[in-house]
Amino acid sequence: MHALRRLSPYFHWVQNSKKDTLIILCGIALTCAVAFLYLLQPLLLSSLDLKIYDTLLKLRPRHNPSDHVVIVDIDTKSLAQYGQWPWPRYRVSQLLDKLHEMGASSVGVDILFTEPDRSSLQNIQRDILTDFNCAISLSGVPHQYLDNDALLAESLRKGPFVLGYQFSFGDHLEKRGKLHPVDLLLKKEEEVPDSVNGLFKPSSVDGLFQPLSEATPASGFINVKPDRDGIIRRVPLLMEYEGRFYPQLSLAVLLSATKSEQIVLTVGRAGTESLSIEGLEIPLEEKGAFLIPFHGPRGTYRHLSAADILNGTVKNQEIEGRIVFIGATAPGLFDIRATPMDPSMAGVEVHANILDSILQGDFLVRPKAAVIYEFIALLFFGLLSTILFARCKAVVNLTFLFLFLLIAVILPVFLFRKGIYLSPLYPVLAYTSNFSLLSFLDFWHGEWLLKEKTRLQLATQDAMLEAIANITETRDSETGDHIRRTRSYVKALAEHIRNKPAYAATVDDAYIEHLFQSAPLHDLGKVGIPDHILLNPSLTLIKIFQINTV
Repeated sequence: MHALRRLSPYFHWVQNSKKDTLIILCGIALTCAVAFLYLLQPLLLSSLDLKIYDTLLKLRPRHNPSDHVVIVDIDTKSLAQYGQWPWPRYRVSQLLDKLHEMGASSVGVDILFTEPDRSSLQNIQRDILTDFNCAISLSGVPHQYLDNDALLAESLRKGPFVLGYQFSFGDHLEKRGKLHPVDLLLKKEEEVPDSVNGLFKPSSVDGLFQPLSEATPASGFINVKPDRDGIIRRVPLLMEYEGRFYPQLSLAVLLSATKSEQIVLTVGRAGTESLSIEGLEIPLEEKGAFLIPFHGPRGTYRHLSAADILNGTVKNQEIEGRIVFIGATAPGLFDIRATPMDPSMAGVEVHANILDSILQGDFLVRPKAAVIYEFIALLFFGLLSTILFARCKAVVNLTFLFLFLLIAVILPVFLFRKGIYLSPLYPVLAYTSNFSLLSFLDFWHGEWLLKEKTRLQLATQDAMLEAIANITETRDSETGDHIRRTRSYVKALAEHIRNKPAYAATVDDAYIEHLFQSAPLHDLGKVGIPDHILLNPSLTLIKIFQINTV
């Protein structure tokens, strides 16, 4: 026994070592599982990651929108005064002429003109003749008013206007209209092949009516690809089509306003890195995508009604020297875009956010090595939580958990305010998953130890009761047999009364087992009775009576 006592600390150490080994192995396995999920990017976690980005964007200090960008609305007021949309293009021509006269530095038109204007007088004359075989005379109408497209083309030639068009992917449509490429200088690292620039390459273009595209001095694509949850967070600023480079509408408007002749695109091994315009460097993600730092929900930028522009009620000072975007925002007309700041933002407001962010130098950047940083953080905090849980007490682990969560909240917010986005999702997932699983394992191990301890205590108790019964039997063999019978009788009676409704809630299996184990103690007092009394022959009848009654 003395030797076993001396070896007991060793057995305890072996038991704890097995526990620590199990915890470490489980922690490493779970960390590897989270790392695999990070590489796999399942829909649920990637959607949660995007929501974290949206939250960080909303927590970011707001940059006040500059007064350099104005939106001219085809709004409800305009429709009430000038009729339903689409307007005849001579009215759009009048709107453009007004903006040019008021001194707009550049005007982006977020409206697609894909077909001839059917409301032109000469087109109406032709259609009436074709459909009803009825000739309409237009002899008294001046020639310049017969074709609305010609009127709009003449207005486009006079001012700094930029039209929008749509690129297509996969569908090979017939090329229509003139496009306006930019003079782009590619700056590549030595390892990047000359044929690689990392931009989207559409298959065809749709959305420019040729007479208008040839008249306008500039144009830009309006393609926007939302993320997998349907929300717009980024747009490509450049695309390559048939070997030439074409700007997004906001970029084309900026180039028109600044009269920039050349831009520089930097391409690295990880893809597009930045776009430089007159010394201003715009950070880009892969495929030339620009991460939009939205400055607020819809209505953030100043809106002027097109009706007020046409009526002359807007002062020239409100337009002069400013960049103007024209778009339809009346209910049922405007293209609704879901953004992190607003689920129903007009496309023209997205353009305003892009251009104003570039003008203010307000950029968001996801570092090219962000995947490496996040992966290292995932592994580090996953393994750290495993080691801490295996070696430290609960109070220390809880302290580290709260500290880690605090860092996981404060650090991404701080970096995001500096314009750097790193996702805390997977490091947090690794740490909290390990903490939860290892806490469960520790609880399960403690519960198993408690059950084992209870089992040993019950076994000890049974042995003690058996020893007591044996001691009593040494004094009186009949009493020892009586004790064993009593245990069986008590158990049978308890099982019987358990079926009674009055005792069903009290007398359960555990209760019956306690009665069964404790029954031998009822005759324990006989141990102290002297032999000349306990074994007195005159008490035989009493003992016989006792046996019969029991």
